Amino acid sequence: MNDLRLKFLCIFSFLFSIHLGYSQEYLRMIDAGTYTVDEIISNAEAYFANRDKGRGTGYKPYKRWEYNALRMVKEDGYLPRVEERLGELQRWNAAMNENAANRVVLPDSWEDLGPSSWNATSGWNPGVGRITGLSFENGNDNHIIIGANTGGVWRTTDGAQTWTHLTDYFSHLSVYSVAIDPTNANNYFFGSVEGKIFKSTDSGATWNLMGSAGNSIINKIVINPNNTNMIFATSENSGIYRSVNGGTSWVKVVSDNNGYDVEFKPGDLSVVYASGSGFHKSTDGGETFTTISGFSNGPKMIGVTPDDAELVYVLEAAGSRFGGLYTSENEGNNFTKLNHGNLNFFGYSTIGEDNNGQAPRDMAIAVNPTNANEVHIAGILTWRSMDRGVNFTITSDWIPANAANANIGYCHADVDDLVFNGTSLYAVTDGGVFRAGNTGTISANYFEDLTTGLSIRQFYKIGVSQTQEVIISGGSQDNGTSFYKETTGWKDWLGADGMETFIDKTNSNMFFGTSQFGTLYRSTNGGNSYFGINSPGNGSGNWVTPFEQDPVQPNTIYVGYNRVYKSANNGITWNSISQVFTNNLDNLKIAPSNNQIMYANVGLELYRTENGGSSEWTRVTTPGGRINFIAIHPTNPNKIAVATTIYQRVQVSEDGGQTWTSYRKNLPNFSALCLVWDDNGQDGLYLGMDYGIYYIDNTFTDWQPYSNMLPNVMINELEINQQTRMLYAGTYGRGLWASPLVEETVGIEEMVFNNKVGIYPNPASSEVVITSPISTEGSIKVFDITGKLLIYEHNVVLSNTFTLDISSLPIGVYFIRLNTSEGMATKKLLKK
Repeated sequence: MNDLRLKFLCIFSFLFSIHLGYSQEYLRMIDAGTYTVDEIISNAEAYFANRDKGRGTGYKPYKRWEYNALRMVKEDGYLPRVEERLGELQRWNAAMNENAANRVVLPDSWEDLGPSSWNATSGWNPGVGRITGLSFENGNDNHIIIGANTGGVWRTTDGAQTWTHLTDYFSHLSVYSVAIDPTNANNYFFGSVEGKIFKSTDSGATWNLMGSAGNSIINKIVINPNNTNMIFATSENSGIYRSVNGGTSWVKVVSDNNGYDVEFKPGDLSVVYASGSGFHKSTDGGETFTTISGFSNGPKMIGVTPDDAELVYVLEAAGSRFGGLYTSENEGNNFTKLNHGNLNFFGYSTIGEDNNGQAPRDMAIAVNPTNANEVHIAGILTWRSMDRGVNFTITSDWIPANAANANIGYCHADVDDLVFNGTSLYAVTDGGVFRAGNTGTISANYFEDLTTGLSIRQFYKIGVSQTQEVIISGGSQDNGTSFYKETTGWKDWLGADGMETFIDKTNSNMFFGTSQFGTLYRSTNGGNSYFGINSPGNGSGNWVTPFEQDPVQPNTIYVGYNRVYKSANNGITWNSISQVFTNNLDNLKIAPSNNQIMYANVGLELYRTENGGSSEWTRVTTPGGRINFIAIHPTNPNKIAVATTIYQRVQVSEDGGQTWTSYRKNLPNFSALCLVWDDNGQDGLYLGMDYGIYYIDNTFTDWQPYSNMLPNVMINELEINQQTRMLYAGTYGRGLWASPLVEETVGIEEMVFNNKVGIYPNPASSEVVITSPISTEGSIKVFDITGKLLIYEHNVVLSNTFTLDISSLPIGVYFIRLNTSEGMATKKLLKK
């Protein structure tokens, strides 16, 4: 999701787990795109001022949106639109291609470290990452595509034994729905935010923006199998739309201002059911709809089955909770509401006796295609009925140990969708895709996780040890905090939403972690177990709370709430070392070379102490714009770099924040999110943006791209292990990545690869041969002169030569970019 709108919408979907009564006007404001971030925040804060902010209220999803929105906001106060981000990406690609011959080749070669599976130790909600859409090829159970929220679209052709990414070099736009053309399995669709729908005609290698169906997240795409130009799309906060030209243009077909589900009547495509706040039926293929009465106005999902084509189920929410299940025996002409008393099937309780829920964000229904009596519903957990919805039995729990003890399946919490393919049931969740191959027998093995091989973790923060055996801990959205060792891989050690985390500098068996709003944890046995750390002053912090370790003094840690607190005994006792700030802190950093010098910020305000907080912190000159990140030079405590939201993006101060120098230079117009200095003798500085990583030092006048082999994904944090001289990137949607660092002298060897790569013939008409000085693996991308990606071949093996088919390209000028672990090369091609 590159557009912060994307990210905002990830949350908006989550956010929507509240009453849509529409005092929650901020949800509509987010979609509209005509309100500033400050206006939306003011509206949301007014809404939540005197309301419960616990589970199911929408407050935490709102805070997720706010966190990302404040980091992405433009100078004019608005969030960037999808077209802006795609246009800037193409412009940057074009500039990269044109300048390739004159650019110094750096040693960037990024490797994906995952996690691509889960392995729980003490984590209580393990999963691979958030999935939001699932689609099968018609008649081929092994061909599946999935949508990962900010990790893109992925494909398997062997029944989930292996997975391949499909959008890494297009965009990390948020994905909320996917579909495969039922008559041409090479045609894929995915629905994003702002009503945007994208299509691929080459099995996901390249993508094009189609028309817009409303202005909200596209949570379902349904294609008529007898006329694939007829497509339906539900735009969550905008309505139900239909296209008759393959998605080029869209018409709103129902007056309902919400859109959740569309289903064809089995065996009769002229009958179409659609739902938003109401339930609607069409008998003319979706050209016109009639609204069916007898319901409340809560969000609705629809269940149908070929086993009884006249039967229609409608699942309804009441606010964020379960509101009711309705059945119709006459193809949806009228309904009967089943009696479930006060049971709530959308919460955390396995007996349905709590008041929690996250509908419509977590709300799903599916009916067995061979047994109309078997209906499955889900909210946070999954349930099954064998008597047409009269009675329900729990089929899963969201905590593995609890599920095993109850002899029911483990399925990650927060179910976005339930889908039957044949008689197998698939649950689309915030932790992955889970399959029940035998839905008739409930046991501890009821669900099987299919997401091994997907690297889609949404990391907020990472922490890297300074040991030869590298240990990395990462806090992530919905999937807790996990740690990585090269010898053992990944293990999960905390649950909830994982935030800031680090490995103790002197004891690599001691891990520190946080969850949302600054709840603190520590493990003393390498993540095998954990215990909570008392929060100082009974306080809490921002959605992502600053949490740091002293670079010099052992057993000393700091946390930033509305004060800075220090503990000299790893969190047993705390002392305040600052005044009360105007709000909770966004960032806190301690100088590596002098632990008495610290910097902290609240929004635009930057503060500094020179005596470890013994006296009041001093507000220094603001660099302008909200500060997203603070990086202190490793040997000079007065030299700091900040990533900001204003046009300058990066600014550097040599005097502790009194004066600033813009480092905007040649940076693309993306959002600057994180920075890290490298002690390489030439003031090496790395920048992570929502597209790409960039490098500059004293030998360069401009930023250099440092993204070879790295997908287009949001970079939330960069950290360095000086022992191994490796740079690590925590991404929001594609997990953890690692690359070698720039050393003091850029070697000539790297130039050899670039200079010796060749193409022939040139000009070429139907194919071109790419020659390489060595055998290597990588990817080949072909761009036009505007920077648009036209051909993408991934996982290519170059045994000195590779023949590329270019017959589909019109006559013109193109750039072929080769990305391998040996380096990157770009060559200009004339197509005749």
